[in-house]
Amino acid sequence: MTLIWTSVATAQTLTAEQAVQLALENAENRVFAEAPAEAAQGAVISAETWRNPVLSVDREGEDGFGGDGSETSVSIERDFDFSGRRTLEIRSAQAELLAARNAGRITLAELRAETLTAFYAVLAAEAEQAAVTALIDQLSALEDATRRRVDAGDASRLELERVRQETLRLPALTAEARLAVQAARDALFVATGADLVTTANPVGDLLPETVSAEALSSLDGSARLSVLEAEVAAAEAREDAASRIAPEVTLGVGVRHIEGMGEETGVLMSASVPLPLFNRNRGEQHARAADARLAEARLRRERRRLEAEAALLARRSLALHETAQNYEAEALTSARELRRIALVSYSAGEIGALEAIDAMRAAFEAERQAISLKHRMREAEIALHALLAETE
Repeated sequence: MTLIWTSVATAQTLTAEQAVQLALENAENRVFAEAPAEAAQGAVISAETWRNPVLSVDREGEDGFGGDGSETSVSIERDFDFSGRRTLEIRSAQAELLAARNAGRITLAELRAETLTAFYAVLAAEAEQAAVTALIDQLSALEDATRRRVDAGDASRLELERVRQETLRLPALTAEARLAVQAARDALFVATGADLVTTANPVGDLLPETVSAEALSSLDGSARLSVLEAEVAAAEAREDAASRIAPEVTLGVGVRHIEGMGEETGVLMSASVPLPLFNRNRGEQHARAADARLAEARLRRERRRLEAEAALLARRSLALHETAQNYEAEALTSARELRRIALVSYSAGEIGALEAIDAMRAAFEAERQAISLKHRMREAEIALHALLAETE
């Protein structure tokens, strides 16, 4: 693990999986994922540990504690459960431990989603920043061409001022793009806790080549369902334990020593058991039965919700993937060609400045739309994997 960390920490570029690796190896993030399970493990240990015995020492006498006829008793007592409740308590604690471990899986999946969201936000922001830079270069070329045409008498000063007015809004676009990149990098730093993400160059494709519909819609191994299934098992164990009305028996053993003329030593045996005449634990049985029904209902409802939401996100991801591919192949390519033709045509005096500006705007908006489609597709895919709590 140290060698992997070193390779990531010294890299000049950063992939999505490397960013996720940094986040999962972060010490604070590991605490968030593992501490609840460690606490639940402690509850299992407590449930499995036998109760401590009670040591009792009694001394009494007619003429004071040191006189004739004084009596000393030493005994050890311990509670014994013959109803099986202790076994059920252990089973409940183990189920809670399983739930906590699956909750840790959910935490890691959400952390992975947070990291990937920030990573692809960086790619999207940098792509838009590159589009703004390209627009600046194109408008600069258009302004140079307009100056040459004005000098040659083929264009008016009005056209030149119109082009200059268009360039005045570029600093604001540049600042917005730069701030978006910085905000995304800051979010990535928060998720990973690694300083290098603020300087390393994220690399990757904003739009994946393919998306598997079957992989995106499967609930097999969902940690969210596993948590609820474990909670149902724990609630059923508690309900079963509450239904056991056999009381605990306290058994004791010890010695009794009588001093004086009739000095003697004997063995003490004791047993005590509460009589379930009035309280037969009906209130606890009623409450735990309601808890079990509630846990089962929550599991069934969550399964339906996950199935519906997973199907919706899968359809959204597939639709956005197809739309983005088609848009990039057709609309974006056409817009870029339009921009190239507009610059050539304007330089040749075939069109005016307004037509050239409109073509550049159209190309720029097409690029922004393409970036937005890709980014939204990634967000839908990330949200789906987080919903299913997939960490691998």
